[in-house]
Amino acid sequence: MGSKVKLFFPFSLVMLVGLVLPVVVMIIAGFQGMDGGFTFSNYTTIFSQNYYRMAIFNSLWISLIAGIIGLVISILGAWAITQLAERTQNILIILFNLAASFAGIPLAFSLIIVFGNAGIAKALAHTLHIGFLGGFSIYSLQGLILAYTFFEVPLGILFLYAPMKEIKKEWFEAALVLGANRSFFIKTIILPILLPNIIETFIILFANAMGTYETMYALTGNNFISIPIVIGSLIDGSLNANVPLACALATIFAAVMAMLVLVGNRIINRKRK
Repeated sequence: MGSKVKLFFPFSLVMLVGLVLPVVVMIIAGFQGMDGGFTFSNYTTIFSQNYYRMAIFNSLWISLIAGIIGLVISILGAWAITQLAERTQNILIILFNLAASFAGIPLAFSLIIVFGNAGIAKALAHTLHIGFLGGFSIYSLQGLILAYTFFEVPLGILFLYAPMKEIKKEWFEAALVLGANRSFFIKTIILPILLPNIIETFIILFANAMGTYETMYALTGNNFISIPIVIGSLIDGSLNANVPLACALATIFAAVMAMLVLVGNRIINRKRK
């Protein structure tokens, strides 16, 4: 019993100082004005002004699109990897581990080199007269979705690879022997097994995209507003800094993610039953 307490106490202390305490302070600060008094004005401002409503909408929209695109490619990619030789699989998983961490400023800089106004893609498009490639802008919404996909797909593959690898080829062969076709096998066997993992992966990809700051800021600056961009501008130490308003926005962000996790867990538990 004593050894369990010794192990649990440091972990609890880290959770308290690193997670619980900051969240509590954030929630309390969201109901404070610049003078420290209690107020609902921060939330009134957020939901009454189009600037903040647009930031919330943009965050939700780009996270949804990037999450769906990343999930679809991750499903296909994870399945394709399981069809390769074991050694090749191990090499690819190592590469995807590295790629999943390649985000923020380095990713934005790499994309600017390739797709920027003076990038490689623009030069090729001009030389080869490829119109659609020359018209693509990495600094647009489409460019942001492309950038998000670059770090969403490796992360999604890492989460889906393990459950997909557990699916045995013998299961399909047995289904064929019993008279089942491929679509019936996928619908009744594969999908129920993988659906909880797919939902969990989508939640992670959505949260990862919604919380991204460096990549978006490096590509668009303040031209494309989102919750992280607005929070960053509110706590940058300038004369217009408003920490309580930033805390209110962060609380809304946390509430959205908590709601998404709760809904996802409810669906997963229902499917597993």
